[in-house]
Amino acid sequence: MRRIWLLALALVLLPLFAAPTEARDWYVSRARGKGKKGTQEKPAKDLGNIVKKLKPGDVIRIAGGTYLGRGKTGADVILVPVTILGGFSEDFATRDPWGKHKTILSGDNLSKNWVNNPRLMIDLMKYRERDNAPIVVDGLIVDDAGRNRYAAGKQQMIVRLADPKTGKNPTPGFGGIVVRASRCLGGPWSITVQNCIVLNSAPTQGAMSVSGHQSSKIRIRNNIVINNTGTGIILGTKFRPRDGKNVPSFVVENNTVLFTWKYSPSSQSFSGNSIKVDPDTVSVLRHNVLGFADKYGIHNAAKGNITLIENVIVGNIAADYLEFDTKMALEDIEDEADLLGDDTEGNVQIKLPVPVGQEWLQLWGGRVLIDRNAAEADIKAQKSAVNDIRSMLGLPLQAGTVKGQESPVWLHRMTIDDAIAAGSKKYGGKYGSSMPQVNK
Repeated sequence: MRRIWLLALALVLLPLFAAPTEARDWYVSRARGKGKKGTQEKPAKDLGNIVKKLKPGDVIRIAGGTYLGRGKTGADVILVPVTILGGFSEDFATRDPWGKHKTILSGDNLSKNWVNNPRLMIDLMKYRERDNAPIVVDGLIVDDAGRNRYAAGKQQMIVRLADPKTGKNPTPGFGGIVVRASRCLGGPWSITVQNCIVLNSAPTQGAMSVSGHQSSKIRIRNNIVINNTGTGIILGTKFRPRDGKNVPSFVVENNTVLFTWKYSPSSQSFSGNSIKVDPDTVSVLRHNVLGFADKYGIHNAAKGNITLIENVIVGNIAADYLEFDTKMALEDIEDEADLLGDDTEGNVQIKLPVPVGQEWLQLWGGRVLIDRNAAEADIKAQKSAVNDIRSMLGLPLQAGTVKGQESPVWLHRMTIDDAIAAGSKKYGGKYGSSMPQVNK
């Protein structure tokens, strides 16, 4: 009887002591992929075709091309910690993620398999393994224009709802790159998102969103997040300690976050922010460009701990910085903010002539931002702040009053070339993103 009991105990404990599955390299090529071997010689055709085969610690290398997901779902969800590297040549010998070998994750709004998920999501909320392999997302371009529904056959105004008569799906309400980490039995997470571009995404929350857990170390660097609704980058947490200790820490550096729209023209929500932070987080932001948000450059209503070092924060309509319920201009934050670290310094507002096409800029300038309180009072809704921004971008000034009319433009499509032009060269010689320096 004792032997039977010991055997049963061993069977219960065996999974806890079993040797971890050996990680492997995977290869993906839209041009020459076939099957699910995922080797360099016989790559898979799409990341979505192999996600269920991935194991903790796997490394996925993706060649240049446009990828629509398995069955053109326009969404990939990965449930284990992996490294994803984009921007490879077809032989996987070289990388140039913003140049010759762009790895573009997009979708097809008319797909019968359309899914309303983030375009790429690493979701570890139910992960309970002891293998805490690093999580890396590097060198991907997420262009949600193909997943969006636009009005009147033009790509000038998104439509949120579906049209069953025509088979058109709704515009997705989730972002481009989302990472969510839970408690890991193997120790704190290391998470890196770098050299990525997210554009034309229309979420309520983050176009790029990274949420850590206890003692997670998170680095978000050299990304372009441009022409999205909601919030450009969310610094989040899934860990809420009572003592405020061992919270996730973020280093956010050399990112270019531009043109973050409100959810809709008349929305009074807190969407339309370059950066938003969760409570119980510690963040250092340095050398970023945070510009032209419909609400706030930095949204800190949740009272996160932030240090701002030499960032450009400019052209934000409601305020440059929101701390709980207090709106502050950049020039006042070092004196008035209670939650900014003592090393906060050197943040500036400079003229920011963003090098995107004039046609795109003219359409952006033609939209209508409705201040509902002002509209109801029959007074000028946009006041001088909007005209200051329009002047900076070389657009004609607006006059008159806003009475709630429909906007002719909302989140019109930006080209990938324009996005790269806007973030491939540092502003003022040191602020924002630049062309990636990558290894194989």
